[in-house]
Amino acid sequence: MSRLREALDDVAADAPALNLADLAIAGSRRRRRIRMAAAGSASAMGLVVLAGVTLGMFPGPGAVQADKPIVVTQSGTIADLPSRGVGPISHAYRTFCLVGGPVPPDCRNGGWRVVTRTGETYHVPQALGWKSGPNFYPLAISRDGRIIAYYSRSARTFKVRDLASGAEQAAPVAIAEAKLGARSRLELSDDGRYLAFTAHPGLIIDMRARTTMPLPAGWDPRSIDGTTVTLARYGESGQKPGIWVMPLAGGGSPVTVGQEYTRFSALAFDGTAVAALRQGRSPSRYDGTITVLDARTGQVKKMATMRGLPKGSHILTLGSWLNATEVTLATLASKEWNENRHITYAVNVETGQVRRLAVYRPQLGGHDVVPGAAAPAL
Repeated sequence: MSRLREALDDVAADAPALNLADLAIAGSRRRRRIRMAAAGSASAMGLVVLAGVTLGMFPGPGAVQADKPIVVTQSGTIADLPSRGVGPISHAYRTFCLVGGPVPPDCRNGGWRVVTRTGETYHVPQALGWKSGPNFYPLAISRDGRIIAYYSRSARTFKVRDLASGAEQAAPVAIAEAKLGARSRLELSDDGRYLAFTAHPGLIIDMRARTTMPLPAGWDPRSIDGTTVTLARYGESGQKPGIWVMPLAGGGSPVTVGQEYTRFSALAFDGTAVAALRQGRSPSRYDGTITVLDARTGQVKKMATMRGLPKGSHILTLGSWLNATEVTLATLASKEWNENRHITYAVNVETGQVRRLAVYRPQLGGHDVVPGAAAPAL
């Protein structure tokens, strides 16, 4: 396994997937269709697709947003991201132009585009999204939707950009495109100061101090703040799953958890816990429970059975916390190869009750990223 990609692997491609914990198992038909989308191997259909969202996102600390329907219609030419004055982002997604299905208007093959909370859609030509084969490049959005991070074509490294002011800053280290690729993931702190990405090797970057530190091999960043980076390990290559709340100054000790845990959330607001999902009878299924683990010991603090998740939902991973008792859950509406309904929920870890936050409609489920969650590496 290896990050959110595993979960999405059933729906997205095989090599590059959303990487947050992993279960590289997929229907051959689904894999073929998504490879076609990336490689542009099928004929184009000049159809207009709605990139509509029923907004809700992954709010900032302590905030809970109600569903707010937004209709995003796209026709004709879509503008490039303005140099400044852009409002908070609802989500971002990649587009593919030579596929056997609906193609977004003004498509740029493999390019990133962003959608604001008020419905404006923009190309992000500065951000490298896909070039060829399994090489997909990540993009991240801060939890308040006001900052993005991406791999810059021109700078040949990551950049962090404030959408309102237009101010942007390049990372203090050059990162070759070859170091990224299928399994790359990018994590962004709320204030835009810190980046953590998985590559070969991975790095933690302090954009303000202009320093870097290695990301421990085999560990996936789940969240990063001003003092710590929370890492998860998924039991690959014979290693046991684990959690590591690592101080940004270095040090700290990882803890192991049960082999059955295969998805982990960001660090809770109190800094002592993460939520986790347990594997069910098959590697691509979960047992329907939500568990809170002590991030310092790995021990179970509480567990509840999830209630209210629609039948047929395909669980992907856990994300940010909304408050002291609710954590976000990302799903697809089904396991169909062409499923494009990416739905987020809030799960109450005390009661297991699930409530819907948002519905996103990228061109294909797994090719999008929402605030506070890692970008797909599809």
